[in-house]
Amino acid sequence: MRYNSTERIGINATESIFIKEFNWIFREQPIVDVGIDALVEQSINGNPQGKFLALQIKSGKGNFTISAEKLTYYISNVHYNYWTNFDLPVVLIGHIPEENKTYWEELSLRKIKKTNKSWKLEVSKKNILNEKSKPYLTKLLSPQSTKSSSLKIFQGESIDNDTVFDLESKIDCISDANESTKRTISLLNDLTLKINASHLNIIQHKSKGDLINSPQVNNTLKILAKNITISSRRMESEILIFSETIAQGIYAYEQAIIINFVITKNIIAVEDHLKNLEQLPVAINKAIFGIQSMRASFDSGRENNQALKLASKNMINVIDLMINEYNVSKELIESLINSIKLKLS
Repeated sequence: MRYNSTERIGINATESIFIKEFNWIFREQPIVDVGIDALVEQSINGNPQGKFLALQIKSGKGNFTISAEKLTYYISNVHYNYWTNFDLPVVLIGHIPEENKTYWEELSLRKIKKTNKSWKLEVSKKNILNEKSKPYLTKLLSPQSTKSSSLKIFQGESIDNDTVFDLESKIDCISDANESTKRTISLLNDLTLKINASHLNIIQHKSKGDLINSPQVNNTLKILAKNITISSRRMESEILIFSETIAQGIYAYEQAIIINFVITKNIIAVEDHLKNLEQLPVAINKAIFGIQSMRASFDSGRENNQALKLASKNMINVIDLMINEYNVSKELIESLINSIKLKLS
């Protein structure tokens, strides 16, 4: 795994603030940091309170779109599902080394906003992480009575059967994500056949002397535009299914690996999880290649038909979004794999 000094600077800066200015306990993830980098626990007069925040720490200007008033962090559907379904409150920390400033905002349904393609979180530059922000972050802390499985696993506590069964069901979500990918490929394959049939139909009309703006050709293009529109809407649904299930699957793998490393010390189980995980980036790469190769089929520039151009443009946007979600998922899984390998070495 490549060492990233900028990320390390952000983690160190965040840890220093919570320890020195909050007098809270900072615990960096012991094994993997796919979606959560650390937990902080409230401490009063040196006494731990059993109330926690989960932190996702981003360091460097490149992670944000920055204006005079705020930092905007764009969030994939996969990350959105991971963070909003996490069983502890999650806070985004943005450290900007060039300014030597650290900002914060809660990663919650209340704060995350929908964009055309995915999601975004706006971090006000007034939200500087320092002692003055302590009362606001205190309000976000998990209840003391929380039964968070993430917290139990993180602290190396005994895990009950309900937690184990829940993780097993979520790990199985990886299979659901794979099925979603297969449906997406099938949708595109079917649509490609319809596109080829429509183009052949147009060629036949032209060979009979029909003009490009003839009723016969226009009807063929109208039907093709309708087919593309229906397929793009179905693909949008599959993006949501894929993003939600892959996020749950990654979360479950992460938790299961921590259990086996920290609690049961079962290295064989960890190696088995690793073997399963290593198959996923290969499968995702194949899906990306297949979708990218089909993308050119939706270039409507060959026909002067506005409905077809609009339908094809929308489909290209959906395909690009799907490819982005696949790439994000692959990066998360590869990060998880590299973390495991580093721990095993």
